Amino acid sequence: MSIAVLDRAFSILEVLARSRRALTLAELAEEGRLPKPTVHRILKSLRDLGYVEQEDRGGAYELTGRLASLREYGRDEALREKARPLMERLHAAFDETVNLGLLEGIFVRYVGVIETTQPLRWIVKPGARDSFRTTALGRAIVAHLPGEQQSRLVTKACAALPARGRKAARAVLEAELAATRERGYAFEEEETVAGVACLAVPLTALGEPLAAVSLSVPVHRFPVRQRQAMVAALLPRRESRAANG
Repeated sequence: MSIAVLDRAFSILEVLARSRRALTLAELAEEGRLPKPTVHRILKSLRDLGYVEQEDRGGAYELTGRLASLREYGRDEALREKARPLMERLHAAFDETVNLGLLEGIFVRYVGVIETTQPLRWIVKPGARDSFRTTALGRAIVAHLPGEQQSRLVTKACAALPARGRKAARAVLEAELAATRERGYAFEEEETVAGVACLAVPLTALGEPLAAVSLSVPVHRFPVRQRQAMVAALLPRRESRAANG
């Protein structure tokens, strides 16, 4: 027995694949023989998951390369191949744990890791998930998403918090996302794991806006000078010089 929402979602994907061009909401509803509100809700989810993209609010929709990567290489393997040069360079420079994460809904799933050889470390195994709200990986990704998409994810992430303090927590998260976007990298210290700090950047330049790479460092190995060096390694040269002033 099929599930109606899955039938409709794949119907929309098939229409986009057949058309080989961007389609408006009205065109997708007509071609898929579905109500506009239903198509709009499904497109929101597909966009959050990275399977469709929209140039601007109210614009046409088209498929991303994510479906192709699933078919041709496997999503995780294709992403690891793209990120490997950067991850290996960061590991060689600092010998700290380098993580690769992929945004899935309101969570970041870890799809790759290069472990530090130093004795004190915290390793997250591939397949584990954390809320984007408290991770440098997640913040780096979400901070650079379009405003409407970012707002939906923030709403969903904060909905799980206790009602008391939810508004304040949302304000803190929004301020942190704005700061992350401004400086180009995300930072968190002991918010996910006690004693561990992380720096992360999105992989937008590699064509993977829903992925990010992070350096995870025990806080006792994270003095200001080391943090500055890591920021410089993560960011393009011009941006890192501005960040380190």
